[in-house]
Parts: sequence; C-alpha cells; structure tokens
Amino acid sequence: MAAGNKRVRLDQQVIVEGVLELARMDPSSRITFKRLGEALGVDATAMYRHFRNKDELTRAALDRLIGAAADAGRNAPGNWRERLEVFLFRLAELSLEHPSIASEGAIIDAAGPGDISADDLILELLTEGGLEGAALIKAYAAISGFSLSQGAALAQEAMSSEGVARDGSIPWIGSYGATNLADYPHVYAHRDALLAISGMDVYRAGVTAILDATERAAEDSIRIA
Repeated sequence: MAAGNKRVRLDQQVIVEGVLELARMDPSSRITFKRLGEALGVDATAMYRHFRNKDELTRAALDRLIGAAADAGRNAPGNWRERLEVFLFRLAELSLEHPSIASEGAIIDAAGPGDISADDLILELLTEGGLEGAALIKAYAAISGFSLSQGAALAQEAMSSEGVARDGSIPWIGSYGATNLADYPHVYAHRDALLAISGMDVYRAGVTAILDATERAAEDSIRIA
C-alpha cells in the first residue's frame, strides 16, 4: 500500500480508502494519522487539509462501510426481508473486516451519504413489508440500533483477539471461570450450549428476532386495516 517514490495525489476518497485498507490489514491496531501517512507515503500533516481530526476521518470511513452494506442490500434479489438480511449481514461482515473503524459505530454517528442511504433503504424495505407510521419508526430504530451496536461489539472482539479468524466465531461467553455453577441451576443445565454461542450467532439471532417481530407487526397492521 505504501507509495514508495510515487507522489500520491491526496483527496478525501484516497485517504478514506487508505484508512480502510489499514484497518483491514492490521485489525488489532488503532488508526493514527502518522501510520496512515506512512502507508500512503505522505507527511501525516497533509491529512489535516482534508480532515480536521481523526474522529472526522473515522466518521467518513464508517460512513463508507455503511454505504457499501446498503448498496449490497439495495442490489440484492428477493423480498423486503431477504434484502434487509443481505444489508444487515453484509454490515456485520464489513465490521469484522475493518474492526478498528466499525468498533466506533456504537458511539459515532456517521451522518454522511452512506449512512443516510442505509436509513433510506431500511425505511423503504420496511414500508414494502407493510409498516407505516409509529410501527415503521419503531422497527427502524430496532434494526438500526441493533446492527450498529452489535456490529461494533463484533469488531471490538476482533480487535482484541489477535490471530483469530474475523468471521464472528469468537465465543460470546468466554468462560464462567471458577464460579460454582451449581448455584445457578439454569446456567448449569445449559452450560455447554451457552459456551458454544459465537458473536455471529448472537448477531443472527438478534436480526431474526427483530425481523420476525417486524413481520408480525406488519401482518397485524394489514388485519386492522
């Protein structure tokens, strides 16, 4: 990725592509302008002509990831639910591929064209599914909030577990340590099954639960109408 002796013509797109590549290649490290400048073959201070600070750059990179996931859902075949699933699972995949960026998704509002495109897609598909009014906004809030926060959790796990495959397979519950589980009979009864749950299992279960509830709400709305 380094530019060597070739002069790089910097603009916002080149810088965002550079930071996403760094996040993909080195998942366990936080991005700095110094590291990005070294990767692009430019002085780190050159970045400040395009982004005021690292937060602004991270916001732009996160917006690019969300927009890419939205494009996948928009271009996918299938009904409204199938296309939403494509969007949501692509967002999780991109979060795992670029963990140092996606880990900020729970606290940074991207608020750019990619993020707005994703919002528009969610609303479009939920409307297509039969929701409107307060039920539409409630379903949007559940989908948007869950996908960004849980995607950030997957990304954080990927960052903190160096050398582990970035496929969401890290256990959701690492262990119960030395705790005597006999004091917690329900956990004891399901211990092995609980320890077998992965982060992606949690993500998929959440998506399924939200979309199942969304379908029921749409069916109820149709019956009342």
